[in-house]
Amino acid sequence: MGPSGSGDTTYFYMLWLFTLLLTFAGTIIWSVLDRKRKNYNTLYYWIRVIVRYYLFFTMVIYGMYKVIKLQFPDPSLDRLVTAYGNSSPMGLAWTYMGFSKSYNYFTGIAELLGGFLLLSRKTTTIGALVCLGVMTNVFMINIGYDVPVKLLSFNTILMSIFLLWKDGKRMVAFFLQNRSVPASHIDMPYKSKRTKIILITLKWLFIVYITGTNIVQAVQAEKMYGAKAPKPPLHGIYYTEDFVRNNQHIAPLTTDTSRWKRVIISSASYASIQLMNDSTKRYSLKIDTASRKAVLSSYRDTTAKSVFSYTYNQPYLELTGLIKEDSIHIKLKRFDEQQFLLMSRGFHWVSEFPFNR
Repeated sequence: MGPSGSGDTTYFYMLWLFTLLLTFAGTIIWSVLDRKRKNYNTLYYWIRVIVRYYLFFTMVIYGMYKVIKLQFPDPSLDRLVTAYGNSSPMGLAWTYMGFSKSYNYFTGIAELLGGFLLLSRKTTTIGALVCLGVMTNVFMINIGYDVPVKLLSFNTILMSIFLLWKDGKRMVAFFLQNRSVPASHIDMPYKSKRTKIILITLKWLFIVYITGTNIVQAVQAEKMYGAKAPKPPLHGIYYTEDFVRNNQHIAPLTTDTSRWKRVIISSASYASIQLMNDSTKRYSLKIDTASRKAVLSSYRDTTAKSVFSYTYNQPYLELTGLIKEDSIHIKLKRFDEQQFLLMSRGFHWVSEFPFNR
């Protein structure tokens, strides 16, 4: 089975369980064989370093793809014409998150803040607290909206708790018992100046590399398929005004399973057609602007193609071609998506009455 885009497949759950059992077994065996060792301070230090930097890496990816709005894109044209009741829980969550740029910025900055605070031993505790709060919210969204990234978000919660465990008693005393507490011991287990310089150099090389590559990749992705990507030819939502099959005008009956109701072109390679009975068919799309031809290909049968000549005089699009053996001429009118209430309502500091539709 190939990649499915889900992080919660049976394989990943079994891998998580196997890793957990292997960890417990290895810990027991190691403890028995090395029972004479007095402490594992150096090992514990490096485990914390690995967890801190892995969690930093995860938070940078999460945060960067919200600050540069990629994880949750603006509601697509297809999403705008999909009824709430036909949305999946995950699709509803993606629309909710994707609609608001300000909320994306807020959550992204919070995730980046938590990640960068983990880079210093002095701020690890506050960084882990921020990560715990942020990722608990992510985990609950994944639970509440059936988003298949539950394992990853849960693991980040466990990592945050692990980093906080060392200062657990101190935090209870300070926050719950109103007592003063001593400073936490955060010294590096190496006294050599040369060793410290090497480790600090490696640390900053890692930080610059991870941060820099994520910024570059996010900016490039935004230009390729994000908000700054160029719109494809004929981009828009089109409603059918006239549908002619074999020189006969077809009435817009809601029981018709072949007459087009509207066409949504949201990308240069994809189009969806909603029929009069509200069923939707999705097609691969190729548009040749030089010859003014559009080719629709079925995903199920790539040999089943419909070739149309088109003319576009805004806001009207006319298609002429063949669907199987039938000659087709369709006149469509582009609908301005900014007329949707979701897109036009905007933000208001002052609201005399709630506007809940």
